[in-house]
Amino acid sequence: MKQWTGFEKIKSVRENEKNEIRMEFEDAQTKFEHEAKELYQLLKKKEAMETKYQECLQNGDIETVRGYYNYLHYITPNIIDVQKRVTVARENMNQVQQKLSDQYIEVKKIEKIIDRKKRKELAWINKQEIMLMDEISIRKFNQKQG
Repeated sequence: MKQWTGFEKIKSVRENEKNEIRMEFEDAQTKFEHEAKELYQLLKKKEAMETKYQECLQNGDIETVRGYYNYLHYITPNIIDVQKRVTVARENMNQVQQKLSDQYIEVKKIEKIIDRKKRKELAWINKQEIMLMDEISIRKFNQKQG
């Protein structure tokens, strides 16, 4: 009977797809973490420079103030660029995570189908065994009667 063997092959294919998507998710997660760390470092530098800039404004050294101002003016577009990359990386990671979740669901569906098919086959086998036992019992009964 074994109606579920074809489903086992499908499950194997889906498992492989799930593993590929899991690897893709891990890559997307790593890229997001890298971009987020870069953004964090830039924001930390900017904050430190803003603190030094404020201190320098109070002390009055014009050249140093101008240097800090230029650096802050330079770092801001970089921060905006990295923020965009972080957003793209996060969206990509979320999309891949959704694909991974969908693939987990697909594998679970196939596992349930296989389980139902196996239980159905087992029930059929048990029914056949009961019928066979009944037939043997009837034959033995008839032999004793005859």
